[in-house]
Amino acid sequence: MKTKNNPRFMANLKLFLVLPAILLVLIAFSSCAAKKKVATVHTEIAPPPPPPPPPPPPPSQSSELKDNQKVIMEEPIKEPDEIPYVVVEEMPMFPGGDSTLLAYINQNTKYPETAKKNNIQGRVILRFCVTAKGNVDRVSVLRGVDPEIDAEAIRVVSSLPAFKPGKQGGKPVPVWYMVPVTFALK
Repeated sequence: MKTKNNPRFMANLKLFLVLPAILLVLIAFSSCAAKKKVATVHTEIAPPPPPPPPPPPPPSQSSELKDNQKVIMEEPIKEPDEIPYVVVEEMPMFPGGDSTLLAYINQNTKYPETAKKNNIQGRVILRFCVTAKGNVDRVSVLRGVDPEIDAEAIRVVSSLPAFKPGKQGGKPVPVWYMVPVTFALK
């Protein structure tokens, strides 16, 4: 006669008792999640604004011909100024190199008299654009010392001769260029 209970039977019995408890817990959590989904806020996105109207046609000049025919002559379309590059494949080059550029600036700079009297010295950092044709354009002071000294530095840099223009992809392009102008009393 068998007096021991089968251990396998007891394991199966425990499993059948635990499964309903797990199902009740899952149902409780899923109902909480369903309540949270119901509470979501629905917002409507406004349609994008309509596109702006096209610009008016440029003014034109007309002249009358024989037989009441009109020929409209429009002004040539100007290309917008290109945005200067900061770094290009081939940077602009002053004829003779950077040492010649600094020598040119040194020879053509005239120290302002009031700056001499007031013992004003320093280094002015200028930025300018070397155009696709090699000319100097858009001269501005990045770091100045004194308004008179800054004006003299701008005058000298504006008088620079043409550079060899910078190139990007083999095509001449405008490029930003920076140069220091040092004012020192001896």
